[in-house]
Amino acid sequence: MEVSWTNTRESLKNFAKTLICRKCGNKPINPVSYTSCGHFFCSHCIDNSKCYQCGIPVRISEIRSDHTILSLLRDCDIIAKVIEENNLWSALIDIRNILQNEDALPADIQNTISKECSVVNYLLKNNIKNINKSNPMGETPLHIACIKGQKEIVKILLEIGADPNTKDNANWSPLQESINLGHYEICELLLKAGAFTNSPGIENRTALHEAVINNKVEEVKLLLQYNANKEVYDQYGKKPIDYCYSEEMKETLLNINVSSINTETEYELNSIFDQTFYNNNLIVYLSNLSEINKELFERVVAKHKIKFIRNYKPCVTHIIVEVNEQNIADLTYDIMLALLNGKWLLTSEWVSVSLELSNIREAELELFEVSGCPTLEVPKRARENEEYQNPRLFSRCSFFLSLQANVVYRIGDINLTKEKVIKLIKAGDGIILNREPNPEDIKNLKQYIPFHVAHNPHHPLYKCTHYIIYPAETSEPLIIYNMPHLRSLPLLWLIESIEKFTLLNPSYIGL
Repeated sequence: MEVSWTNTRESLKNFAKTLICRKCGNKPINPVSYTSCGHFFCSHCIDNSKCYQCGIPVRISEIRSDHTILSLLRDCDIIAKVIEENNLWSALIDIRNILQNEDALPADIQNTISKECSVVNYLLKNNIKNINKSNPMGETPLHIACIKGQKEIVKILLEIGADPNTKDNANWSPLQESINLGHYEICELLLKAGAFTNSPGIENRTALHEAVINNKVEEVKLLLQYNANKEVYDQYGKKPIDYCYSEEMKETLLNINVSSINTETEYELNSIFDQTFYNNNLIVYLSNLSEINKELFERVVAKHKIKFIRNYKPCVTHIIVEVNEQNIADLTYDIMLALLNGKWLLTSEWVSVSLELSNIREAELELFEVSGCPTLEVPKRARENEEYQNPRLFSRCSFFLSLQANVVYRIGDINLTKEKVIKLIKAGDGIILNREPNPEDIKNLKQYIPFHVAHNPHHPLYKCTHYIIYPAETSEPLIIYNMPHLRSLPLLWLIESIEKFTLLNPSYIGL
């Protein structure tokens, strides 16, 4: 007999309503609460001066991660999965239900809503339920409001939890849209809400590139105040200053006296709670752990109710590995996938420390981050590359594999098949070619510069977008290409590039 779970569904939905963030009305993301009054919110919704719900003044020291609420949220998710209630939270975050109740909005937000710009009418008219849901073009409500120059709507969307760093199908963020259209005040709102200044968009251009291209001098000054990088390159190898066509713009970019806003202080709380570790979608994978540490990890899982999987998948957020006394891990296939996907690589010490903690989220992840595998600083650099939404290592690079499908290739201590090599390339956003590229055909294609060598015009792979990979231990192919846009390189080069998280200069391996 099929069970309908009717009463359970109703009870679960009613209970879930009591767990929503008291500011944005959504399922709390990294829930935190005030010890003074007990009210809880998303970590990005909190105010370090007063409680939004009751108005009681608070101090930063009174803000704590609310693990009781987090546990209840997880329990709700487990029950929802059992009864196949797939829309538990999406049904609750119908903004119409929140905003039609005036008390659900903080007073300072209510005061910003004019008769001509009613947020309720705006959301109802556009049928917006999920604040970050995108349309077929990948645009969120925040994107659309930025494009239309609707400052009040933008402010309200940000206040109720809209993500300022989402990207549409063209890889543009709300900030890039606003910069391009010259909406200065909206740009300021987005930057204050934590929008990334250096995230590359279409053609790997940042917001600063766009501002210079459109000769938006005031917007350029604003971006520089928020530490926009003047030395970043687009896919054509050009920095923002290379697009200057006015002396005023050039002087602005060359002016080293632009005062930077202390975003670290202004957004201290955001930076504290915006760590991957506070993500309630924590999924752990163990890679080559000792039997003792595996047993300890099972106790950690039982104590802290964290998720883990037995086989590596892209959904993994943290990988636990063994290291030596220098905090160095051996390079493995799993670690290469982790580097290419920008995952956290943590030492097994995290397991034993987590077992001693009453609250697992008290641990600072960077204390347990692997230093190298074996190249130093690579795990951190690869992770930050992903967090800052930069292109992955092989982005815009195409590969033809001159490898046999049924042969195992050994590079150091790693055994690789053609299938595994393909997975590595795809993890780095590379393109697999089914036939060997014709050099003359490539020459006629539009040329661009791979992101990870764009900063160095003298790099031998500066213009190289096509690669033929051949096995290192066999004889070289009859034809070896050594052209600016096409190179024949051994499989060893590919593995060394992943290990060092760079498009390696072939001379480093004697080529």
